Amino acid sequence: MTYPVLRKAALLGALSCLLALPALAAEPSQVAGIEASWLTPPPRPAMDVDPGRLPSRAAVLPVLDYVAMSQIADMSRRPIQMATGSNLSEISSNWVAATFYVGAARLARVTQNREVLRFLTATAEHYNYSLRGARSERTLLNADEVAIGDLYQELYARRGQVGTIMPLQQRLDFMLPHLNRQQETPTLVWWWCDALFMAPPVLARQASLSGDRKYLQAMDKEWRRTAARLWVEQDRLFLRDERFKDRDHLGAGGKPIYWARGNGWVMGGLARTLESMPAGFEGRSFYTDIFRKMASRIHELQQPDGLWRSDMNDPDSFPEAETSGSGFFVYALAWGINHGLLDRQTYLPAVTRGWAALNRQVLPNGLVGAAQKTGDRPVPTRADDVGPYATGAFLLAGLEVMDLHGPVQALPEPAPARDDEATIAATTPTPPPPKTIVGEAEKARREQEMRATRALAYDPATLKTPARSSK
Repeated sequence: MTYPVLRKAALLGALSCLLALPALAAEPSQVAGIEASWLTPPPRPAMDVDPGRLPSRAAVLPVLDYVAMSQIADMSRRPIQMATGSNLSEISSNWVAATFYVGAARLARVTQNREVLRFLTATAEHYNYSLRGARSERTLLNADEVAIGDLYQELYARRGQVGTIMPLQQRLDFMLPHLNRQQETPTLVWWWCDALFMAPPVLARQASLSGDRKYLQAMDKEWRRTAARLWVEQDRLFLRDERFKDRDHLGAGGKPIYWARGNGWVMGGLARTLESMPAGFEGRSFYTDIFRKMASRIHELQQPDGLWRSDMNDPDSFPEAETSGSGFFVYALAWGINHGLLDRQTYLPAVTRGWAALNRQVLPNGLVGAAQKTGDRPVPTRADDVGPYATGAFLLAGLEVMDLHGPVQALPEPAPARDDEATIAATTPTPPPPKTIVGEAEKARREQEMRATRALAYDPATLKTPARSSK
């Protein structure tokens, strides 16, 4: 065989390997801890929703289970990445996935499908209940990295396991002096409106869980600073950040850009923050007033198809459907009705139209389509664009639609009921044994070792009072 022939053969071999790569990548990941039950969502339920009627709770819950488990299946098929900052579809500790966890954790309170909570527990265990951003003080303050704290708080509220909240509390304690700073600074901790969904609800909830208002008071100071820069009173909406005051960041016809998802982040964040804010908190009306003003403007800007456009100030420039902002608006409007902040007769038609429209965007694979990709402003969106944050918003919206069948709910909301031991056991995956545990004799030895570990280890939970250091 001549040299050119050898070279040609090598090139053909390399090409065949490259062509085989997509098929390999499409196979489900063999990640330890991913359970087979997570890889197949339930059958698709009826999703043809009448926009003029409030669907029953019995009709909505199967939709939420289906969409949640479809998202879990999609995430579970993907290898877990070591670097999680830019992950768009994997199990991750960043805000993209954390927004899904927020909605899924609320769903886990009402669904009979324990696999949702089991998946969330496994995710929290994988990340050791920790947060990204340790490499610098600036990133330690990044609100996006705090978003996953809601998952840890939910597990702590349901189970009372101290370790589930320790890393979060340490991070929040680091943030407090900066949020409480006396001097005004040219830059902000929460300089973009998305941050108002990511961090303030976690701080407010920490105050409720710990009984210490310092977290809520610090949150209040920085939230007001952000609003002073980004809230536009005459338009009753938020700019995404201060760049969008500049001429170079105006929309068509020189009008301000009001990004749907950016304002959706704010409204969703307000709802979650108010859930934990005491009714007697001084300054609470500041938040309820902004919520009502935004709701009235959002109501006006809903489009005939029931959704909202990516640039709400210029719907003609982005005429396509978009669900990530719309999901948060349906959630917030329904939440406002359920908690007595919005008039039911006025806002209910917007909610039912919006919920029907969101259901029309659920793709055949169960993921929520027409979700604008990650970014900082309106861009064109395709029907098959997806993102876990859109699924999270969809779940939150559906849960509030279900609650529209009940009475008005008081604020703040009570903590979820504590799980019993059987529920904790059923929703906490057990790590697989080491690969060296082979054969019945070795399995028996392993079980004896585990019993000894439980029997011989010091357990603070057995003490009636905390241990004190001896002098």
